[in-house]
Amino acid sequence: MNIQGHTRSDITEHGRNRILAALPQDLLSALMERAGIVSLARGRILQEVGEPVREALFPHSGVIALVSPMRDGRSVETAAVGPEGYLGFWAVLGSDDRALCRAVVQEPGTATRLSIDSLLAISREYPPLSDLLLRFSKVLLTQSIQAAACNDLHTLKARCARCLLHAHDRVDQSDAVEMSQARLALMLGVRRQSLSAVTRSLQARGIVQLEPGCIRVLNRAGLEAASCECYGVVREAYRTILPAAG
Repeated sequence: MNIQGHTRSDITEHGRNRILAALPQDLLSALMERAGIVSLARGRILQEVGEPVREALFPHSGVIALVSPMRDGRSVETAAVGPEGYLGFWAVLGSDDRALCRAVVQEPGTATRLSIDSLLAISREYPPLSDLLLRFSKVLLTQSIQAAACNDLHTLKARCARCLLHAHDRVDQSDAVEMSQARLALMLGVRRQSLSAVTRSLQARGIVQLEPGCIRVLNRAGLEAASCECYGVVREAYRTILPAAG
C-alpha cells in the first residue's frame, strides 16, 4: 500500500506515537508529506534553555526528559515525554518560542520530526491537530504540578516507585527499564547513596531486580503499592485528556 508516496511501514511507524495515531488518515498523510523519521540517541540534548524551538519531535519509542538545570551544575527532571506526546510545545503555546527547560534523550528510540513552521501551518489548517497539541500541553502541566507536590510531600520510596512506573509504562513489550540508578537519582534530585537504600529494599521484596544500566520490574502490582497517589493522578490525566489511539 502507498499513500501519497508513503508505504504502509512508514504509516505504521508514525502511528506508534499516540497523538499521531489519533489523527484522521487525511490529516496524518498531510503531516507525513513534511515529516521524516529520526533516531534519538541516549544523552543527546535536543533543546537548551532559552533556545528558539525550531522542530517538533513525536517519539515512537524512547523517553525525552525535561530537565531544569541549576547554576551549580545540579539538575532535576520536571517531566518526561514519550510515545504519548511530543516535544516542541513551547512554540505552540504562544509567540515566544524559547524553550524553558533542557530536553535530553533519557531512553533511545525513534521519532517523527518536522519543522515547527510546518506543524503550526498544518494545525491552523486542521483544528483537530491544534486541539490535540493543546491537550498534551495540559497533560504535561498536570504531570509537572503533580511532580512538584510529590517531591515535597511524599517519601523517597514512593517517589522512586512513581518514576519507575511512569518509565515502565513507556517500555515497549519489556519489563526492563533502561535506566541506571545514577540516572534515577538525577531524576529525583537526590544523592545516589540515598536512592540505593530504597532500590535495594525494593529488590529485597522481589519488586525489582537491579542490573547494570537497567532496573527490571518483577512485580508491577507491588511497585504500584509502593508508589503514592501521584502516579494514578497523572495516568488518569493521560487517559481522560488525550484520546485513545486509533
